Amino acid sequence: MLRLSGQTANPAARHTQTTLKFRKGEIIYAQGDPASDWYQVVSGTVRTCFLYRDGHRQLTGFYYGGDVFGIEAEKFRSSAEAVTPVTLTRRSKAIGFAIPAEQIPEASSILQSALNHAQSCISLLGRRTANERVAAFLLATAWRIGGRDSLNLPMTRADIADHLGLTIHTVSRTLSELARREIINLNGPQSITICNPQLLRLLADGEGRDSSHEQKDQIGALDCPTLAMAPATAFGR
Repeated sequence: MLRLSGQTANPAARHTQTTLKFRKGEIIYAQGDPASDWYQVVSGTVRTCFLYRDGHRQLTGFYYGGDVFGIEAEKFRSSAEAVTPVTLTRRSKAIGFAIPAEQIPEASSILQSALNHAQSCISLLGRRTANERVAAFLLATAWRIGGRDSLNLPMTRADIADHLGLTIHTVSRTLSELARREIINLNGPQSITICNPQLLRLLADGEGRDSSHEQKDQIGALDCPTLAMAPATAFGR
């Protein structure tokens, strides 16, 4: 989850920027392509996907407006695809991060965000149960789109399954179970309302497996230690 302001004081950088538009489902770059550029999402949603030799795919990340992706060494280890119609800014790596001294803190922040994003992915996949993985995914997605409790997910349940290392059936069953427990409300195939973010955080941390409806009313505002990007104040409820 990398973010930039979209502005730069470096004239060379401005000359190497290109605005691109992609339709839903279009390939932005393919796995194994030379990593000569990096990208910033202006609008829409992008997914990165690693394809195994047996045809199995692993979605390695989702990127939203303001996010930066494609910062890799020599070749792209995964492909990038448009989940929705997207507008991107492409920047050449020919100039690298050769920026004025006053922009060094921003460049440092980009690199730190890259590490945070990788750590978040490891933490997400390290969760043991489907409940924990789905709960963590919903919390992280809600925070990344602005801390709202109503989500219109741009990705399909198949995308979520391939991101979390689950089957589509397991993702659907888990969402239905969360709805049955009144933790979320399913408004449609891709529309979800988080009704109880506190209990959802407990589930993401593996602490709410046996929580009843009576117990959830007693749960106070809790921070999720493994999802530091989603503090308890993120939801306006």
